[in-house]
Amino acid sequence: MPKPKNPSRFVKSPAPYRAPIAARKTAPLESPPCRTSLQDLPEDIIRMVFDYLPLLSDKVLLACVAPKFRLAFEGWARSRRNILDVDSLETMPLPKLIRFFKVAGPFIRVLIVDCASFQKESLLVEFISEYCPNLEEINYSNATDEFHYRTIMPKMTHLKRVTIDCMDAEDVLNFDLQSNQELESFELVNGCYTGKNLCGFPNLKTLVLRDCLLWNSVEFGIPLKSLQTLDLDDCCFEVMNQSLYQKIADSCTELEELFFSGCDTNFEVIAHLPNLQKCTLKTWMTSNELNIGFLTVLADKRGNKLTHLHLSGQFQISNEHARCLGQLCSLKDLRFSNNDVLEDDHFKFFNDLNQLQRFGLTSCGRVSDVGIMRMVRNCLQLHIIDFNDCEEITEDFVINTIGCCSKGTGRNMVINVKNTKIRPTILTHPEYLNPLNHIKVNFISE
Repeated sequence: MPKPKNPSRFVKSPAPYRAPIAARKTAPLESPPCRTSLQDLPEDIIRMVFDYLPLLSDKVLLACVAPKFRLAFEGWARSRRNILDVDSLETMPLPKLIRFFKVAGPFIRVLIVDCASFQKESLLVEFISEYCPNLEEINYSNATDEFHYRTIMPKMTHLKRVTIDCMDAEDVLNFDLQSNQELESFELVNGCYTGKNLCGFPNLKTLVLRDCLLWNSVEFGIPLKSLQTLDLDDCCFEVMNQSLYQKIADSCTELEELFFSGCDTNFEVIAHLPNLQKCTLKTWMTSNELNIGFLTVLADKRGNKLTHLHLSGQFQISNEHARCLGQLCSLKDLRFSNNDVLEDDHFKFFNDLNQLQRFGLTSCGRVSDVGIMRMVRNCLQLHIIDFNDCEEITEDFVINTIGCCSKGTGRNMVINVKNTKIRPTILTHPEYLNPLNHIKVNFISE
């Protein structure tokens, strides 16, 4: 009989117990060494760095790092109005000074010079003349009749703006600008002007002679035909006023803006300027005559093209003056400053200012709420009023204006106040908080 098969041969033994294998820790991958250098920066990023550097000399230092940075600087500087203040170069050693002008000189557009600084005057004049041929604007301060920086101007050919602020009004300045036929603006402050330096500039649009002594043996000797802005503020004239006024009236056919101190006898010819749009008149020394002929001519023309008129100083304003002012219906902006003659009764004549949008009073001590309310009622386009140092203007004016402007469809108005009797508490007044209120009061800080 055969033996039975061993059943154990067919039973699989269980696998022996094995402890779980802990996860192996892999070593971190080492970062490849950084091989990026400043040379790898794209040009647009380099240009952004130039924007953040505060001084032009700092930008030049960066531009000298490598040829790529020099090219980036040139591309950056070519499209900007780079300004050089000569004072910033006073402590720069000669080698760096040479490098600065070689790199930045061709891209400098504006030059600022304090002529009272003499440390490197002759050297800087030479470098600027040699390396800055593209100057478009020069600003001199503390200039005298012997300031050496004037030798820069005849060596330039692209000057468009020149400002000279003198140390002494008795200094007679001699300078040559003839090589700069693109000149658009010339300003002289506190100097003596003879009328010999500004002849033959076809693009001269702005002439400012402020606090100056102006003299010429025959007439005001400058061509004015291309001027659009003429500022003769606080000037002492050693010429016949009639000759000066007539010269302006005959020549300034393109003049749009005039600043003038004094408007006495013979000033009425100025009113015939065909394109005059903005006019600021100030009293001069002992003269406080507001030329009635000037106002009469303008009144006959209904203001012509005059849109802005500012009268500053103690002009003697009569009812006749006020009546003429009230007929300048072309006015959009009318201002009075530092006048204690103007009073409420004068505003009775301001009935035809139907285009007036802005009105201003500064230090006019006799004008009260009564006069200004006449303006509000009669000038229906008026939407901005400025008060500065007007002690007779009170909160009642604001409340009355709210009532006046809320009628009909409502008229919006802004009132800017400083040093009046209108207090910030007006902003919490029930009339001001009313949803139908169209008036906004702004308090101007000191």
